[in-house]
Amino acid sequence: MGDHRTAIMATGDGANLAAKGLEQFLAAFDLRAVIAIGIAGGLSDDLEVGSVVAASRVTTEAGEAPEPDSTLLATSGTLEGVRLGSVLSHAEIAIDPMAKARLWQQIGGGEAAVVDLESASYARVAAAHRVPYLVLRAVSDSYDEALPLDFNRFRKPDGGSDRGQVLRYSLRHPSIVPELMQLRERLRHCAGRLADLVEEVLNR
Repeated sequence: MGDHRTAIMATGDGANLAAKGLEQFLAAFDLRAVIAIGIAGGLSDDLEVGSVVAASRVTTEAGEAPEPDSTLLATSGTLEGVRLGSVLSHAEIAIDPMAKARLWQQIGGGEAAVVDLESASYARVAAAHRVPYLVLRAVSDSYDEALPLDFNRFRKPDGGSDRGQVLRYSLRHPSIVPELMQLRERLRHCAGRLADLVEEVLNR
């Protein structure tokens, strides 16, 4: 990307796969920094679908994760449409407004708050290897939206998503297919936005 050599890895969904994947990645490459990107559920009412949060704070139910790199965070904060905020890494996918409201209260409220599965794992592994990191998360579903499926039902023992099960369920329940297709389009939009932002961060 520009003058920067980059290596890209998809670790898979969930905390365990995220930690294992990044450990393998750092063993294979001598990285100057880690930029973790992905989607998240909105927890605060100031975030619309497609909004991007750069994590100034990463937490779990067990407490705070190591802090992100201040230089990368400051750079991302200058980009158009990026908000500095909180990322809560939770063991389960927040599938409806009630679950999101509970999690938002758990982190003490506040603006620009999202929930994901993996960011705390990335933060801890990067910090253990003394590699600076940044988290960018795009909002796929806002605080007052429910997901079309309880995706927690379709996770493997390692925490990853079983897409085959999702497909089979969808074929048996065709009424949810339009909502899943809409979600897919949102994810594509979020992915494109994140790709552009990573390039901007690297070339600042």
